[in-house]
Amino acid sequence: MINLEWYRSFLMVYRSGTVSGAARALFLTQPAVTQHIAALETALGEPLFQRTPRRMIPTTRGKALYSQVVQALETLERVTQEAQNMQVEPPLLRCGSSREYFSEVVLPHIRKLPYRLWLQFSETPSLIENLEREKLDIVLASQQIASHGVEYHKVDEEHFLLVGPPDLKVPGTENSIVNGMQLETLEQWLSTQKWISYGVELPIIRRFWQQCFGKRPTFQAKFVIPDLRLIIKMIEEGEGLSVLPDYLCRQAREAGRLQVIWEPSKRVTNELWLAYRRIDRNDTKIRSIRRILQQTYI
Repeated sequence: MINLEWYRSFLMVYRSGTVSGAARALFLTQPAVTQHIAALETALGEPLFQRTPRRMIPTTRGKALYSQVVQALETLERVTQEAQNMQVEPPLLRCGSSREYFSEVVLPHIRKLPYRLWLQFSETPSLIENLEREKLDIVLASQQIASHGVEYHKVDEEHFLLVGPPDLKVPGTENSIVNGMQLETLEQWLSTQKWISYGVELPIIRRFWQQCFGKRPTFQAKFVIPDLRLIIKMIEEGEGLSVLPDYLCRQAREAGRLQVIWEPSKRVTNELWLAYRRIDRNDTKIRSIRRILQQTYI
């Protein structure tokens, strides 16, 4: 009789692509997982994977077996997880995100979930690295970092605005861009202004500039401040211009503490993603996060 653990090891190797990844997910040793796969192949009489130095590649028989057993095994996993979540102590959700986006947009929704929350704020590449190392459960990512073991699900779009102090006089008629000559004039004027950037390489400003003017900006920022809220404060005090996401500018804009200098007709946007390990796609916590983000489309 075939042992159910053999199928569980097969499923995890199939999803993660490696014996080591499956072993971590199952809290087993690599030799144990290897033995499970070998035993299952012996019982079925056919190889299920092609072994390579870096990956376990499913054979045609392996792909067929996965299709046959995956639904039944996922049902068993879900029943087990739901039973575990009935414990008195709420399960822990380890989340990585940018500080501003999480506090302004995500927190009102995610705090409704029945989990203890542990947060890590940093830039997307380092957060994805921690996700791969199983130090985080989910990441709200501003870009997709290539990784075989990570799956991405789009949850939102950031919309960027060019903003400045409320009393700044902008050349042109009612800040509108009517033709190519006015666009060129605006570019020249903007290039002479003081700029406040999130990073030395003008990460947000550069993207805005390339989409609007078709080239990279040639100026350097007067202030480099890796804190978007502090950038808003500097703008309110008349220290320069910047490009910021609309959700972060809303209150200051409505209160008249800053002005939108230019909102291009073709919006400058950035997609935001919920990232999680592929082997955890059916985890109860991941399913809950995806459901609440889909309902609100943050």
